[in-house]
Amino acid sequence: MKLTSITLLLFFILQQATLAQETEPVNDKFPISGEIGLRSFWMSTSYWEDFKGDFALGQSAYLQMKTASYKGFSIVGRYTVFGNVWSSDLLARDPVTQNFNRYEVGLFDVLDPSDRFFGKVEALQIRYTSEKFEAVLGRMDINTPFINPQDGRLSPTFVEGLRLNYRPDDKNRFSADIIGRMSPRSTSGWFDIGETIGIYPVGQSEMGQPSKYQGNTLSDFFTVLDWQHRFDQGLQLQVNHTYVDNISSTYLTQLIKDWDIPSKNHKLVTGLQVTLQHGIREGGNAEPEKRFKNPDDVNVVISGRLGIKNPRSLLFFNYTRIDGRGRFLNPREWGRDPFFTFIPRERNEGYNQVDAFTTYYQRNIPEKGLQLYGFAGLHFLPDPSNAELNKYAFPSYAQANLGSRYSPKWGNGLDFHFILMSKVNLKPGEIKPQWIYNKVNMIHVNLMVNYKIQWN
Repeated sequence: MKLTSITLLLFFILQQATLAQETEPVNDKFPISGEIGLRSFWMSTSYWEDFKGDFALGQSAYLQMKTASYKGFSIVGRYTVFGNVWSSDLLARDPVTQNFNRYEVGLFDVLDPSDRFFGKVEALQIRYTSEKFEAVLGRMDINTPFINPQDGRLSPTFVEGLRLNYRPDDKNRFSADIIGRMSPRSTSGWFDIGETIGIYPVGQSEMGQPSKYQGNTLSDFFTVLDWQHRFDQGLQLQVNHTYVDNISSTYLTQLIKDWDIPSKNHKLVTGLQVTLQHGIREGGNAEPEKRFKNPDDVNVVISGRLGIKNPRSLLFFNYTRIDGRGRFLNPREWGRDPFFTFIPRERNEGYNQVDAFTTYYQRNIPEKGLQLYGFAGLHFLPDPSNAELNKYAFPSYAQANLGSRYSPKWGNGLDFHFILMSKVNLKPGEIKPQWIYNKVNMIHVNLMVNYKIQWN
């Protein structure tokens, strides 16, 4: 759906609302509410070996406006600007591997890292809301299992299309997304669906050559259907289907249950996910060397969780197995994976024959506005030389994250978020430099400061 048609529809709704003011009662509140958001993001990466380290300080600011509801209808718009305040030379290649930076460049426009200042319309939508039903048409955010804002940069992923939400009762929620255009995280523009696949590094094809699907992927739309049901006694079910035109069909079923522990202020947490993905039609292109997904692939992902929680803390132990035929693929431009073993700043996509073990601990100190947390994980991947099963030539690795969030009582709308991440190679023997740079044996630091001002 093109922006021109959306703009015309927005104009029509505004015109009708204006004409109706003669008969509608006057609203004492100002008819437009707004929000200003600022985000400062410091990121740095250094390596144990002699690879190119980088740093960057990025700044973003957005203005979001929403009209008052008229017979359930409202209009929302959001414009954001981005700036590279200070950084190392992100256009320079690492002298050892001749590869470009992966992390810091994502704070800005990955398609034009030399652009130090840019802006874009992230949201422009008509929204209809009633007691049980909601419809959104236009540019909007998205948060589904496989297509989502992702795990943090200056701007999340936005999409353009139609969303329907229906809540018939307190136990059920249905949603449907039909999307024809996207603005992926770390980009300044809007693209057709096929154009977005290949914006991020493309890795290697099944034949062991650099992938050629960038600019050659044919896909017009994707749809997401989702049903969430809450049973009695704490059992939650989610069934999700993500269909990507000409590429793949992915089914996710998730069950999560909290169990009461007698005589204690704790709950036992269990979770199970089963994901099935298969290729469809051409996999993005009729020529095998240019396709994104092998149409013959059938992938199965099983992920489980066991943990314990109380109002102040939680502890999870997680496991994921990726198996089947061919690689499990989800465009990295579109979002992080939903598996229980996910740890921010990395994901297990593009592989087969994967075993991942992770733990997560979180401690809440609400009286101080503080949250402390930590991840630790072991990720056993196929040999990086096996292109058929290892798209990004990534070695098995261990990862640890330490993080904290602080929302001071004295700063309404202000919060700080700190992440310290390290990844360590687990592959024995000799390892190529290309299997280290941007991947393992590193220290990665993130510091984010967010501030929001809202009115009306």
